[in-house]
Amino acid sequence: MNRFKCREVMAIMAMLVMVVCILGGQARAEAGQVIKIFINGSEVSSDTSPELISGRTYVPVRVISENLGAKVEWKQETGQVVINWRSNSNSSLPPSKQGEIQIILDGQALIIPTDYVKPYITNGRTMIPLRAVGEALNCEVNWTQESNTVDIKSKTALPFISVNEAIKPLNNSDIKIFTVSADNKLLNELANYRTNLKLMDGSVINSEQLINKDAFSYSAEQFAVFKTYRDQLAKYQQILILPTSESINAADLTITGNSYLTADQLKKWIIIETPRIRASMSAEGLQFRSIPELAELYIKIGAEYGIRGDIAFCQAAKETGFWQYKGDVQPWQNNYCGLWAIGSPLTGQESFNGADSSLVRFESGVHGAVFASPAAGVEAHIQHLYAYATKNTLPPGKVLIDPRYSLVNRGIGPTWLKLNARWAVPGTTYGQSILSDYYKKIF
Repeated sequence: MNRFKCREVMAIMAMLVMVVCILGGQARAEAGQVIKIFINGSEVSSDTSPELISGRTYVPVRVISENLGAKVEWKQETGQVVINWRSNSNSSLPPSKQGEIQIILDGQALIIPTDYVKPYITNGRTMIPLRAVGEALNCEVNWTQESNTVDIKSKTALPFISVNEAIKPLNNSDIKIFTVSADNKLLNELANYRTNLKLMDGSVINSEQLINKDAFSYSAEQFAVFKTYRDQLAKYQQILILPTSESINAADLTITGNSYLTADQLKKWIIIETPRIRASMSAEGLQFRSIPELAELYIKIGAEYGIRGDIAFCQAAKETGFWQYKGDVQPWQNNYCGLWAIGSPLTGQESFNGADSSLVRFESGVHGAVFASPAAGVEAHIQHLYAYATKNTLPPGKVLIDPRYSLVNRGIGPTWLKLNARWAVPGTTYGQSILSDYYKKIF
């Protein structure tokens, strides 16, 4: 069963009302018919429609959580959804049932009749049986067969817990309804960036996948990380203006394709940046290193592989700190993208993985691969991007120089933003930085 970690979202009360809903007694609708649900006079909407199974109606917890306030907590260790409506205590819970999602309302386990389907997951949503939950709540439910409509009204004032958990009284005649929970809104915001994110369990997802996720899918700790990611991403504009004056979503800019800029434009950029870089190195008490002439190599070799060499040049500027090498890799290695720089020195016995040993080597105590020439270093960088961006074999006549080429899950990063959390870890804004902090400043 798909595990979902619930949080203290403003949810469930809706569960209570929506609950008694449709099957609350006599609600029946034929498969394919749309069921409308009204809670205290307001229609409830959801991207996942109620489901009819054996004449009984099931709705996603999310629908409920976005419409009425209550405190909900997921107990990972017991597999229980703990709902506090009139109570704020969950210190003493009934025994859990292994392999089942158990709903606990105000300290009591809801008994799901044997002829009902137990709570389950569909399309990333947690579905609950309305009638089973509704019978535990004091709600008035009316079903209109002609319009397939369920009208739910609370018989007593409903408790209300705001986002900051401050309890506020409600008038029966003026029930306040949340239309969007803070957590689901956060997931939607991240989804819009369509960028790779590293989760706390070590897995990597593209944020676009979050549009199909329920807030219950993640823990409070993961949401704290999501908020940090959101704040970091918010610093970058999603729309990028290309040198052609064309507007493009940064998430759509592919690694493969023609360069937009010429080698001369890249050279002029470096000339403009050099005084700033020199001053910065001096301020840190460091010696300025002469910046190698690589622009023409990146444009030429990038074109041979169908890789945008102008943006790859900017990636090299980012990786090397404008070729000042303040990290472990050194200038003499001709390593412009940190290939095999893994945080610890190499032994010198690393596998070439099919790479030409006359063009690349390993030295004991050195961080990262060493390339025979600047051209070899640039081509190894382009080959590594090629591995991320495509599943194609190397272009005809090309010799493998990148010793980590075969270690890449081919085609896993066709866009610059999909290098995030993979080329760089956690690398939340790695691709955005290449495009905005470097590339965009050239034109």
